[in-house]
Amino acid sequence: MKKLTVLLLALALLCTCFALAACGDNGDTSSTDSSAASTESSAASTSSAASTASSTASSASSAASSTASSEASSAASSEASSETSSEPATPTEKPLWLTHYDNGTVEGSGVVYKETDTAGGWWLHIAFKPVDGEDGVYEIAEITNGIADGKATAVTVPEGGFVYALNTGNNYTSSGGENFTSTNCNNMIADAQTWKVGDKFTFTGIDLEDFTKVPTSTEGTNWYDPSYVCTATYTKVG
Repeated sequence: MKKLTVLLLALALLCTCFALAACGDNGDTSSTDSSAASTESSAASTSSAASTASSTASSASSAASSTASSEASSAASSEASSETSSEPATPTEKPLWLTHYDNGTVEGSGVVYKETDTAGGWWLHIAFKPVDGEDGVYEIAEITNGIADGKATAVTVPEGGFVYALNTGNNYTSSGGENFTSTNCNNMIADAQTWKVGDKFTFTGIDLEDFTKVPTSTEGTNWYDPSYVCTATYTKVG
């Protein structure tokens, strides 16, 4: 009986040892698995961080490239615009309405005076003086405008220069008379009313030698006739 008890105790101790050994193996496996999982998680986290950093760097590079491209384009556009705006405008030659010399009694006309301005109050008077050192260039010295109210006054003819006067004229056809109005004259008046003292011009077709040659290609036709052509021109040069 005593031997049997000892045998049972030895068997129990052996079973306990086997159980403890099994538990130790499971603990080591669990620890190993946990460590491996932790390593994988850390690697995944590192990979994710690297991916985020790469994405951020790519976005920054793209933004910098876009900004540089935009700035370069803007600079090029600004430089081109500056070059274009710095180029002086080419003077434009335009029709001059000149139908008479030294005659302030004709309606719807453009008249040049060499000595005395005799145009009346319903006229636009413009005095031109020669510009020193600029051959053929004339500068406006004085303006009086009575086109709208009839209150213009004659102006002094500058030395070496002339006075240019314009009148819209009237339409007398309702009473059997002539129509002295014309598109050419009205267009000239509209242009001349934008001129200012100090503006400079050159002219073609004005007979500044003897003031007798009227610039026209339709001689024998009255100036108020729609078919009348005046060949004089002017160019604003300053």
